[in-house]
Amino acid sequence: MRRLLLQAIFLTFGLIANLYIVGDVSAELVCGALLAICCAAVGEYARSSAWTIAILLMLDCGACFTPSWCAMMPVAAYNAAMLPAVSQNVEQHRAGRNHAGLRSQLPNMPQYDAMQITTVIARWVWIIPVVATLVRCRNAGAHADDMGAALIAVLLALHVVLGFMVGLLCARNVTLTRQNRRLQDSKRDQIRRLRSQLAESEEDRAASVRVATLAERTRIAREIHDNVGHMLTRAIMQSEAAQVVAQVSGQEQAAQGFAQIHDTVGEAMTLVRGAVHDLKDEGTDFVAQIEASAHGLDDSSTVNVTLSNGIDAAPAAVSRCFATTIREALNNTIRHSMARNVDITLRDFPALWQLRIQDDGALWNDGSQGNINGMMGESSARFRQFHDAARTATMRDASGIGLADIEERARALGGTAVCGPYHEGWRVFVSIPKTDDDAAASATTKENV
Repeated sequence: MRRLLLQAIFLTFGLIANLYIVGDVSAELVCGALLAICCAAVGEYARSSAWTIAILLMLDCGACFTPSWCAMMPVAAYNAAMLPAVSQNVEQHRAGRNHAGLRSQLPNMPQYDAMQITTVIARWVWIIPVVATLVRCRNAGAHADDMGAALIAVLLALHVVLGFMVGLLCARNVTLTRQNRRLQDSKRDQIRRLRSQLAESEEDRAASVRVATLAERTRIAREIHDNVGHMLTRAIMQSEAAQVVAQVSGQEQAAQGFAQIHDTVGEAMTLVRGAVHDLKDEGTDFVAQIEASAHGLDDSSTVNVTLSNGIDAAPAAVSRCFATTIREALNNTIRHSMARNVDITLRDFPALWQLRIQDDGALWNDGSQGNINGMMGESSARFRQFHDAARTATMRDASGIGLADIEERARALGGTAVCGPYHEGWRVFVSIPKTDDDAAASATTKENV
């Protein structure tokens, strides 16, 4: 908009000068003014296009043969100065062809030569009308009556040169502005990359610190359990033995002293056990424990396990429940079905944690396989019903590994467990509610992530 305002000022001054020289408004002057306005508009929004060059050439050529069009030459000179240099124009065409995928040498070199010549002509052809105006001024100098008009013509020529200089300054300003924007974009991109790298480094550092902290807590708990716990256990046994000896020997006072020692050491043992359990609970890595349970099958197993863990952290009791449930469900799948794929999904909801284990097993590899072969001719509904009932009974009868254990662990934490046929396989569905503290801790963990 600022450049259009400058061109409007140049055009207004030229029209005033032309009216002073000619004295009236002609059709030629109106046509020239309209062409100058078109040149300014097209040059503003597409200054490097062929339309701008064509309008400039028309305006310059018309000014050579129509003296009244010299009033529009400041606008033409301004837009000529705004044209990019020849080398820049060639680089733009080269970049455009390379961007289109044509990365070979520039084809059709005569087209680039013609484009260069046309750009040079359009950039400097405004000089010809200016020279013609000055020649007219020189011829008019021989007549005293035309001296004022000659002076106006000279000022108009200087005004055209001024328009060209202002155009050069504006073109330089546009170039510097674009370079500044590119530099700012580049710096913003670098800042974004650095911030991303810094965030990743902070996450890695936090993860490393957490792993080191958990490992240290586990080590401390193990040391306390292996050393202090055993020593306290030995002290309890020795105090009990001394108490028995004192009672047998009739030393009641000594027996009471040993009983007090036994009670004190027992209390210390209880405190140590609580501290060890707390350290173990704090040292529980939920993600690592779930990963180990889900992918802890024998290498010879043909079951493909897919794990989708949406829980970042959970209490130790929940971690043990889910890890044990996953191990038992996978063992049941291997022992009592012919499943090939198992999907394990863990979800963290605002009020509960959820575990879903789904396999695609439709058969089993135990003694019931022989019954299936005799039922292949019956309806699929009866076959499916027989299969589901047989698999449920088999899994419930398995010693130490059954559905009852999974349900009991879930109920111990206030949750529920549902095990049974689902779609074309077997599903174990466990949900454990959160306490208020668990919900707040889970929300804080999600915000930090």
